[in-house]
Amino acid sequence: MPAPLYLDHAATAPPLPEALDVFNDVAERHFANPGSLHGAGVSASAELRKWRGRLAKALGLDDWTVVITGSGTESDHLGVVGLAHSLGSESGGRSKVLIGAAEHSAVSDNALAMSDAGFTIESIPVDRFGIVRPEALEPLLGPEVVLVAVQWANNELGGVNPILALSKLIRQLSPKAAFHVDAVQAAGKIKLDLCELGADSIAVAGHKIGGVRGCAALFLRPNGPRPIPTFCGGGHESGLRSATENISGLASFTTAAEIRRNYLPENPNRYHQTRERLLAIIKSARPNCIVLGPTTKSEVQGSILTVAFQGESAEPLLHRLDQAGIQCGSGSACSEHGATSSPILAAINLEKELHNSVLRFSFDGSEREEDLRRVAQVLANRD
Repeated sequence: MPAPLYLDHAATAPPLPEALDVFNDVAERHFANPGSLHGAGVSASAELRKWRGRLAKALGLDDWTVVITGSGTESDHLGVVGLAHSLGSESGGRSKVLIGAAEHSAVSDNALAMSDAGFTIESIPVDRFGIVRPEALEPLLGPEVVLVAVQWANNELGGVNPILALSKLIRQLSPKAAFHVDAVQAAGKIKLDLCELGADSIAVAGHKIGGVRGCAALFLRPNGPRPIPTFCGGGHESGLRSATENISGLASFTTAAEIRRNYLPENPNRYHQTRERLLAIIKSARPNCIVLGPTTKSEVQGSILTVAFQGESAEPLLHRLDQAGIQCGSGSACSEHGATSSPILAAINLEKELHNSVLRFSFDGSEREEDLRRVAQVLANRD
C-alpha cells in the first residue's frame, strides 16, 4: 500500500521535523519552571523571553503583547469574552457583540454564552461564499457595539475575509469597540504580516502550521484594550493567562512560524497551485462535484478545497479514501466527529441535501501530483 497521503492540514498539520527537534531540545534543557528563582528557573525564564520575541517577529507583530495559551480555542475565548467583559464594564452601557455568521465555534459558542451576562449577540451575515462583506457589517455598527469578531480565513470553506476593510469600518462607526480576529487558519499561509490586519487582538495556534499541539497565542496590539482574564491562578502572562508557560511548545510553535514565513516568498502560489491541481483531478473523476467557498483567487485560502458530492454521503467517501491511505476531513474537526450539521453550511444557505455530502481537503502545498491523482482513483470507483 502506498504511503498515507495526509490532506487534513486544516484540522492539524503534521509537526515539522525542525519543530519537533527544538521541542525536544528545549524540553530537555529548559524543563525548570520559569517562575523559579534558582539558576535553572532564571535560565528557563530567559528562554521564554527569547522564543516569545521570536514568535512575534515571525508573525510580523514585533511590538505586540504575546499571551501564551494552550489552544486556538483558548486564545479566541480570552480575546472575545475577556475583551467584551473588560470594555463592557468600562462602557457605561455598551453591550452589543457582533460575530461573523460563519465563525469557528471557538468564537461563536463563546460569544453566544455571553448573552447570560447581559450582552446582546448579533450575527453578521455572510454571502454564499462565506465572506463577511463591509456592506453587511456597516448597518450593524454604532456606539453600542463593544466588540466585533471576524475570522481571517474560514476553517471549512477557505474564504478569506476583507479584514482590513472591516477594521476601517469599525474604527469609523464603532471607534470604542474592540476588533478580534481569529487567524488560526490563515496565519503562516497568507503573505501578509498580522499587524496589517488592523485588529486589537489576534488568535493563532501552533499546531495549524507545523508546531506541536498544546501551544497557541493571543496577540494584543500596542496601547490597545486588555482583556479581563477568563480564569485565575498564579498570575502568569501578566495576569492574563495563569498557568506555567509551555516553553518547549512555544519554541516549536515559533520554529514552525519562522519556517512558514519563508514558504510564500519562495513560491507565492505554493498553496493555490496545489489546490488547482487537486480540483482538476477531482473534477476528472466527478465532473458534477460542487466547489464551495469563493472563486476569486484573492478571496481563497489556497490550502483548503471544499467539495460537495451531490447525492452521496460524505462519510462513506471519507472511509473509502481512508482505506486507500488518503486522509481528509468532512468539515471542522473541532466538532464532535462531524456528527452534527455544520452551522457554516447553514450560514451560506447551502441546500440541506448537500450538508452531509461535503469533504474538505487541506494541504501543505508540497504534495506531488502523482500522489494527488490517487484521490481521483478512489472517487472514480463507485463500487
